[in-house]
Amino acid sequence: MAELTVGLLLYPAFEVLDMAGPIEVLNVLSVYMGKSLQLYVIAATMEPVSPGPIIPGPSSSFAGQQLYMPTHTLDNAPALDLLIVPGGPGSNNKEALQPLLDFIRNVYRGYQGHPPAKYLFSVCSGSLMFAWAGVLDGQHATTNKSFWTFITSNGPRTHWVAKARWVTSGNIWTTSGVTAGIDGMLALVSSIWGEETAEKVSATIEHNRATQSDDDPWAEKYDCQDVSPVAGGWR
Repeated sequence: MAELTVGLLLYPAFEVLDMAGPIEVLNVLSVYMGKSLQLYVIAATMEPVSPGPIIPGPSSSFAGQQLYMPTHTLDNAPALDLLIVPGGPGSNNKEALQPLLDFIRNVYRGYQGHPPAKYLFSVCSGSLMFAWAGVLDGQHATTNKSFWTFITSNGPRTHWVAKARWVTSGNIWTTSGVTAGIDGMLALVSSIWGEETAEKVSATIEHNRATQSDDDPWAEKYDCQDVSPVAGGWR
């Protein structure tokens, strides 16, 4: 039996490094540290998912030429210990994402006989999807600092923490922009398997790791301030 079952939720126009950073941490954990992990790549359908617009022919964008294959759909995904949700340009289309938002909420609460996930993990604007799914209501979270105003204004029921590389609130982990997903996943690895294991993974990928959650220069660069929940917020 796997020590950790992992679900990676993909949608059109996701950010590749948001996905690849945390997954590489888990790759090393599995290949070099001998941990038993199981990965499920989940999407709305079994069609390939692209991080960019798919335009047939030589005019296709570089990102649009990349295709990632799901293993499961929202309807047949198995029980998960950890759900990873990357951000990206496609994360701001609430209407199109509604089935995925419902899935996030169900994984958080437990559904179809599955127990609630042990961990929810977002990178960058993936926290916006968490907010829209309702799992950040009353929680503390962070997100990409270059899109701070837009994302925090669309999550009015959340305590948004500006100076944070990652934030843990209960079993929900949210990380800042793009590369912060690597640091956040290493912190999650540390919390599960210990700091020595996290340090070995970090050294294996030669990553200059931020070990403190508030080690974040980007809040100051983008003049981001903490944002408190708005009474009543939207639903």
